[in-house]
Amino acid sequence: MRDARAFELKEATLITNEVHERGEAMTSNVTDAGQTLLLTMVETAALLRIGRTQTYELVMSGRIPSVTIGRRRLVVRTGIEAFVRGLMSEQETA
Repeated sequence: MRDARAFELKEATLITNEVHERGEAMTSNVTDAGQTLLLTMVETAALLRIGRTQTYELVMSGRIPSVTIGRRRLVVRTGIEAFVRGLMSEQETA
Protein backbone atom coordinates (compact mmCIF):
# COMPACT_ATOMS: atom_id res chain seq x y z
CA MET A 1 0.00 0.00 0.00
CA ARG A 2 2.80 2.38 0.92
CA ASP A 3 4.63 1.63 -2.35
CA ALA A 4 1.45 2.29 -4.33
CA ARG A 5 1.01 5.69 -2.66
CA ALA A 6 4.65 6.56 -3.32
CA PHE A 7 4.16 5.60 -6.97
CA GLU A 8 1.02 7.78 -7.20
CA LEU A 9 2.86 10.74 -5.72
CA LYS A 10 5.79 10.28 -8.11
CA GLU A 11 3.39 9.97 -11.06
CA ALA A 12 1.46 13.06 -9.95
CA THR A 13 4.72 14.99 -9.74
CA LEU A 14 5.67 13.94 -13.26
CA ILE A 15 2.23 14.93 -14.55
CA THR A 16 2.42 18.25 -12.73
CA ASN A 17 5.82 18.97 -14.28
CA GLU A 18 4.53 18.05 -17.75
CA VAL A 19 1.48 20.25 -17.33
CA HIS A 20 3.55 23.21 -16.10
CA GLU A 21 5.97 22.78 -19.01
CA ARG A 22 3.04 22.94 -21.42
CA GLY A 23 1.79 26.09 -19.74
CA GLU A 24 -1.47 24.64 -18.40
CA ALA A 25 -2.68 25.89 -15.04
CA MET A 26 -3.03 23.29 -12.31
CA THR A 27 -6.35 23.04 -10.50
CA SER A 28 -6.18 23.89 -6.82
CA ASN A 29 -9.14 21.75 -5.74
CA VAL A 30 -7.49 19.36 -3.30
CA THR A 31 -9.34 16.98 -0.99
CA ASP A 32 -8.37 16.22 2.60
CA ALA A 33 -6.53 13.15 1.32
CA GLY A 34 -4.34 15.39 -0.85
CA GLN A 35 -5.91 14.35 -4.15
CA THR A 36 -7.38 16.81 -6.62
CA LEU A 37 -11.13 16.52 -7.19
CA LEU A 38 -10.90 17.59 -10.82
CA LEU A 39 -8.27 16.50 -13.32
CA THR A 40 -7.25 17.82 -16.71
CA MET A 41 -7.56 15.58 -19.74
CA VAL A 42 -3.78 15.07 -19.73
CA GLU A 43 -3.82 14.06 -16.06
CA THR A 44 -6.77 11.72 -16.66
CA ALA A 45 -5.05 10.08 -19.62
CA ALA A 46 -1.90 9.55 -17.56
CA LEU A 47 -3.87 8.17 -14.63
CA LEU A 48 -5.71 5.66 -16.85
CA ARG A 49 -2.59 5.02 -18.94
CA ILE A 50 -4.42 5.71 -22.19
CA GLY A 51 -4.01 8.34 -24.88
CA ARG A 52 -5.55 11.80 -24.88
CA THR A 53 -7.76 11.00 -27.88
CA GLN A 54 -9.29 7.98 -26.18
CA THR A 55 -9.72 10.04 -23.00
CA TYR A 56 -11.60 12.72 -24.93
CA GLU A 57 -13.80 10.05 -26.55
CA LEU A 58 -14.69 8.53 -23.16
CA VAL A 59 -15.46 11.93 -21.66
CA MET A 60 -17.45 13.25 -24.60
CA SER A 61 -19.51 10.03 -24.78
CA GLY A 62 -20.39 10.46 -21.11
CA ARG A 63 -18.70 7.27 -19.90
CA ILE A 64 -16.44 9.40 -17.70
CA PRO A 65 -18.15 12.42 -16.12
CA SER A 66 -16.68 15.88 -16.52
CA VAL A 67 -17.49 19.50 -15.83
CA THR A 68 -16.78 22.65 -17.76
CA ILE A 69 -15.35 25.63 -15.93
CA GLY A 70 -14.90 28.55 -18.25
CA ARG A 71 -13.40 27.04 -21.38
CA ARG A 72 -11.76 24.14 -19.56
CA ARG A 73 -13.20 20.65 -19.39
CA LEU A 74 -12.15 18.89 -16.19
CA VAL A 75 -12.73 15.26 -15.27
CA VAL A 76 -14.26 14.32 -11.93
CA ARG A 77 -11.92 11.97 -10.01
CA THR A 78 -14.75 9.91 -8.52
CA GLY A 79 -16.10 9.44 -12.04
CA ILE A 80 -12.79 7.90 -13.11
CA GLU A 81 -12.96 5.49 -10.18
CA ALA A 82 -16.57 4.59 -11.05
CA PHE A 83 -15.57 4.05 -14.69
CA VAL A 84 -12.80 1.63 -13.68
CA ARG A 85 -15.16 -0.22 -11.29
CA GLY A 86 -17.64 -0.53 -14.16
CA LEU A 87 -14.96 -1.98 -16.43
CA MET A 88 -14.04 -4.49 -13.75
CA SER A 89 -17.64 -5.61 -13.21
CA GLU A 90 -18.19 -5.90 -17.00
CA GLN A 91 -15.18 -8.20 -17.23
CA GLU A 92 -16.25 -10.27 -14.22
CA THR A 93 -19.67 -10.98 -15.75
CA ALA A 94 -18.29 -11.78 -19.20
